[in-house]
Amino acid sequence: MRTLAIGLLGILLAHGNAAAQTTQERERILRAFQQDVAELAEQHHCFAVIPGAQTAPIPRIFTLPVATVFRQVIARTLAEQVHATHMTGVGRELPLAHHPAVLEPFPATELHEFPALLARALPPLPRRIEYRLIGDDLVLRDVDGDVIMAVLRDAVGRVVTARH
Repeated sequence: MRTLAIGLLGILLAHGNAAAQTTQERERILRAFQQDVAELAEQHHCFAVIPGAQTAPIPRIFTLPVATVFRQVIARTLAEQVHATHMTGVGRELPLAHHPAVLEPFPATELHEFPALLARALPPLPRRIEYRLIGDDLVLRDVDGDVIMAVLRDAVGRVVTARH
């Protein structure tokens, strides 16, 4: 059983890495991400208008292929950045118990300016949704509802922390 689990994990990891290797595949993954976020934004807007309407769980936005592409884009963007001065406040160590979660209110203490170099590198979002960083985690924030819509854990990694 353990061997089977390890084998499946290896397949998933290999598939995730392979999914982001070609430009065409990366573009397809990012288009699918943008479509999923647009649908989520519309769905969430309906939930806000009709209280109690949410019976289904929020779909997972940062699937394994999307997470792989985002981490690659973020790592490449940070590696190309000669000076880390634009990244002040990013990559702070957080207590392990303080990871953001979907549908939680966005913590007011974490409302920092999103780094412009990452904003330019990542795909555009619908008007009501924005990227934010909480520690090393990338979150999608619903601006109107001030709620976390999706979380990509360890998106930035320790690269930025080391560059402060």
